[in-house]
Amino acid sequence: MLLSHPTPASRLSTLTLLAVAILGLACQSAGPPPGAGSEPGDSASAAEEETIPVEVGTATLRDMTALYSTSATLRAERRATVTTRTSGVLRVLKVEEGARVREGQALAELENDEQKIALTRAQDTAATKEREFQRLDELFQQALVSEEQFEQARRAYQDAQHGADLARLELTRTVIIAPFGGVVLKRYLDVGNTVTQGTAVYDLADLDPLYTDVNVPERHVGLLSAGQEVLLTPDATNQSVAAKIERIAPEVDRTTGTVKVTLAVNEGQDLRPGTFVRVDITTDQHDQSLVVPRSALVAEGRRWYLFKVTDGAVSRVEVSLGYEDGQHVEVNPLHGETLSSGNQVVTAGAATLEEGSKIRVAQAAGTSETEPDDSQDATDTAATR
Repeated sequence: MLLSHPTPASRLSTLTLLAVAILGLACQSAGPPPGAGSEPGDSASAAEEETIPVEVGTATLRDMTALYSTSATLRAERRATVTTRTSGVLRVLKVEEGARVREGQALAELENDEQKIALTRAQDTAATKEREFQRLDELFQQALVSEEQFEQARRAYQDAQHGADLARLELTRTVIIAPFGGVVLKRYLDVGNTVTQGTAVYDLADLDPLYTDVNVPERHVGLLSAGQEVLLTPDATNQSVAAKIERIAPEVDRTTGTVKVTLAVNEGQDLRPGTFVRVDITTDQHDQSLVVPRSALVAEGRRWYLFKVTDGAVSRVEVSLGYEDGQHVEVNPLHGETLSSGNQVVTAGAATLEEGSKIRVAQAAGTSETEPDDSQDATDTAATR
């Protein structure tokens, strides 16, 4: 049998078919082209990963005050320890701690039988001397007794009267009375206790009003006036109550450079002498100032700035600070920057931001994250939350 050799044309045709077959296999193993058959949310997820999650707050207008804060202890303007003025045995206690008493009211009594007897004896002696004096007076008018006898009778009558007065005074001293109206703070004795002159029986205080003294730097005193309202916050309750400036001392303490300011708080505030309070005195006020949440501020050296949210992005605004309270700070934009009431500012997440950063608004920890609606920017989303 004769073997035929392939011609050049037939070899070219075979190579062509082989190349086509290899290309087909390659297309099958490569899968669909990029973009073909991908999920619609893939591009949205990629865009979301390019934004920074933040929390936002709102710039608002409100009255801001400058406060001078200090601490003090409440005291009663009138306070006294009521003591005995004679010796004896305590027979009765008429009031107890916490009782409200009026001026001159009897608080306690000592045994007084001896004093009563002494008063009766002195009154009898005075009556006898009075009759004798009247008799000698009539005789003296008739020149029947000497002037010396008359004077002796007169002096004896006066001495007897003085003796009766002293006996009456000693009897009154067996009754302990209130020197002024107020509240009984403390009782020292029990019935049956033996006392001497000056023994403490009660502590009494006038609690309406209560007072406290604070030392205010001289530079603030010119802004204060008698009758001005201040706030007191007791440590025990942490509930602020209203007080007022009662008086301002006319001199400056040369050692401290402060002026004593006396504050008064009216009764009915459930406060007691000795209560420790925080005092907040308003020294100035700015009306309708632009304020932002304290958490919106970022420090950079001695400068302060914040990030304003506009159309899903942020712009950095340098500000100067004014008055502040516990949650808000008064701000003034610098270098011609603009910030208005109602603008959204970043309150959490600012540390990772730069000028022009894209953001998305997220809820606080413990809540689900909020995605901006396709038809609204991040500012609108924050405003509706």
